[in-house]
Amino acid sequence: MQKTCQNCGKNFEIPKKDQDFYERVSSPAPNYCPDCRMQRRLSFRNERTLYKRPCSMCKKSIVSLYPENTEFPVYCHDCWWSDKWDGRDSALDYDSSKPFFDQFAELIKKVPRLALNVITSTNSEYTNNSGDNKNCYLIFAAEQNEDCMYGRLIQHCKGSVDCAFLYDSELCYECLDCRGLYNSMYCERCQSSTDLCFCFDMRDSNNCLFCSGGRHMANSVFNKKVSKEEFLEKKREIFSSHEKLEEAKKKFKELKGKSLVKYAYATKCNDATGDYMFNCHEARRLFDASNAKACAYLADAEDPIDTYDGNNIYYKPELCYDLMGILQCYSVKHSSYVFYCNNIEYCDSSYNLANCFGCNGLKKGEYMILNKQYGKEEYEKIKSEIVESMKKEKTYGDFFPPRLSPFGYNETLAKEYFPMEEKEAEEKKFNWQKNATGTYGKETIKEIPKTIEEVGENALKEVFACEECKKNFRLTKSELDFYKRMGIPLPHKDFECRHHERMSERNPRKLWHRQCMCDKTGHPGHSGRKCGNEFETSYSLDRPETVYCEECYQQEVS
Repeated sequence: MQKTCQNCGKNFEIPKKDQDFYERVSSPAPNYCPDCRMQRRLSFRNERTLYKRPCSMCKKSIVSLYPENTEFPVYCHDCWWSDKWDGRDSALDYDSSKPFFDQFAELIKKVPRLALNVITSTNSEYTNNSGDNKNCYLIFAAEQNEDCMYGRLIQHCKGSVDCAFLYDSELCYECLDCRGLYNSMYCERCQSSTDLCFCFDMRDSNNCLFCSGGRHMANSVFNKKVSKEEFLEKKREIFSSHEKLEEAKKKFKELKGKSLVKYAYATKCNDATGDYMFNCHEARRLFDASNAKACAYLADAEDPIDTYDGNNIYYKPELCYDLMGILQCYSVKHSSYVFYCNNIEYCDSSYNLANCFGCNGLKKGEYMILNKQYGKEEYEKIKSEIVESMKKEKTYGDFFPPRLSPFGYNETLAKEYFPMEEKEAEEKKFNWQKNATGTYGKETIKEIPKTIEEVGENALKEVFACEECKKNFRLTKSELDFYKRMGIPLPHKDFECRHHERMSERNPRKLWHRQCMCDKTGHPGHSGRKCGNEFETSYSLDRPETVYCEECYQQEVS
């Protein structure tokens, strides 16, 4: 089946396997291409833009995803979970003369929202979409970490700063897509190693600098064996000043461009396309996904089964479709931030629901529409009426329209993966936050110290300016202690610019059809000629890396 995307105007194909899935979940084929579907979902996810404001109930000052001028109430964690209010108090009667989404828009203006999505954390006020963290600051989509700062999607880590997609690691700085590292800095795609610096795709190694594609290496620089003393001396030289560190970053970029890479960063996967995958089977277009089976069009997903079109979905979602930010759901469609729910559609910011349609801000409920309770038969009757009406409007089967997002496009992950400026975003009916956080021109120091030895405790009183965006930022005591312990010069950019610089090193969430570039003799299957294996890869044709299929890559790194 061929369709034309209602957003970008491009033609896209809906394979037979997708059509079968839509039939199983009783949903019409989507009106938007996969990228535009993802963009709509991401426009509902604000992770890192935080505001200071009062709780709408208890009036105490809180950190929140929402600024003070929102149309809806915003409650702190204690007030939202208290018995002092009930989302059913805002219930609406369905009006068949009005479009459903207009009525849902009326509902979400009335129901209180939770200030932050945080579960059981200690001394971690400035975190979001996170849980079970201790003494952490500005980490997002993160769980079970301690003494970590400035990161996204870090899990089970300690004492690590400025990292993303980092797992089971300790004392790491500027590490990306790494697992099981200790005392390592500026590393990408490395695993189970110690004391690595500026390394790419290394495993089971230690004391390595500017190394790539190595296994079981030690005391090496540019993949050549050196003494441990020489390794330590070269490392000290790199971190002796900000200028030396910037030179090392350029060398590392050149090293990665010359590296041999596998077509996808995938482990234990079978019949799966995408990137950054672990144990995925019978899957298409998956990114940053683990333990997935019979899924498609997912990103940031954990343990999904028979699930299509989802972002940030965790704890074994099954038979779900078109979702943003869910935990442990079954048979849920077109919903955002719903947790522990079954058989619901078009619901938002709710917990423990079953058989609900168009609900918002509920802690528990069954057979509810627009937060109003019904008997089973009446619920099914009204739900069918709404679905038929939406089908006539050609809105049923698609995610919430962007206008219903509580965030501005520039506050969300959509801006990160699908960059747009204000005019274009508004033309496409996305919201825009015109009063984003940040101060400028308040810096108290014109030049950031070049070496860590120059920095004293008085630096905690200074206000710095990012050398790129000019936004002001300050240091925390824990942050300064970390830089001194690790011997790292102070950063010259603020957290957001550092984050975007880090994320720009990851491959895009797009795929290109390519052929293996290996032409080496001695490889089984194509000795004396170029390898004929073809694949879908996130490495575009203009990338400098040498891209190999699984078989050829394993021959070179084993």
